[in-house]
Amino acid sequence: MPIHLQPMTRREFLIRSTAAGAALLLGPRAFGADGAGESDPHRFALLSDTHVAGDRTAVNRGVNMSEHLAQAVKEITALGPKPAGVIVSGDCALDKGLVGDYRQFAGLVNPLGAAALPVHLALGNHDHRANVLAELKRHCPASSPVAGKCVSIVSAARANWFLLDSLEKVKATPGLLGKAQLAWLAKALDAHTDKPAIVVAHHDPQWPGKGASGRPRRISGLKDTEALFDVLASRRHVKAYVYGHTHRWGHTERDGLHLINVPATAYVFGKSHPSAWVIAQLQPKGISLELRCLDAKHKAHGQKVELAWRS
Repeated sequence: MPIHLQPMTRREFLIRSTAAGAALLLGPRAFGADGAGESDPHRFALLSDTHVAGDRTAVNRGVNMSEHLAQAVKEITALGPKPAGVIVSGDCALDKGLVGDYRQFAGLVNPLGAAALPVHLALGNHDHRANVLAELKRHCPASSPVAGKCVSIVSAARANWFLLDSLEKVKATPGLLGKAQLAWLAKALDAHTDKPAIVVAHHDPQWPGKGASGRPRRISGLKDTEALFDVLASRRHVKAYVYGHTHRWGHTERDGLHLINVPATAYVFGKSHPSAWVIAQLQPKGISLELRCLDAKHKAHGQKVELAWRS
């Protein structure tokens, strides 16, 4: 948490601690698996807001979250070629991040390990840092360069993914990176200018402003959005910010940076929004996104977006 579940065989994960903040190289057949087949080093699967409960039969807003994640995992493992990795941008657990939630989550994503697909997790406001680290401790780095936060870099052939920790308080809606994490990010970005940088966190960016009443707008996303974008906007090799939290699919742009909202794999807040995940295909000068709705009949299923990197 980022926690890296890194497989070596079809039947088991290699439990391997990597120093937090160190680069993790994902390339073709970087992690072997018996009969696992080839992977595309430029392809990633993006998920968010899985909200898995310890009880596999649990339902929220008419959705069985475990069934939704199991379906997404099945679809990802069936891809050809396979992605180089899977990134889950937070809220892995249902509500308060109970230990049993993470035990259930780990069991549901086990087929990804069997298919030689490393899984990288970030924390959201419904996660619990101590519980997830306790339950998945074999997959966790021994330490973090940012006290009280878990950060990491996943290095791919065409981009570096910077995974941040925006969890401030369990079950409190807004998120916060904090000065120490932002300082680490600035230093890490400056040390990795050789490739485009994609920054990932759970919370959506929200800039201060006034609502219709004239009062300051309530922040339900990232509280230190301005400070984050002060770091990102001036570094031209930073190309995109990827997040979840809103339970909807979308993409906008600010200062030439692409803002990519990964949809919820679990339940949604509006009937028109699909439960879904995203195929992200890194290109030499941009990224291609394909929406994969769990309901293949949804009108947005298969929607594709081509985003060019700013120069």
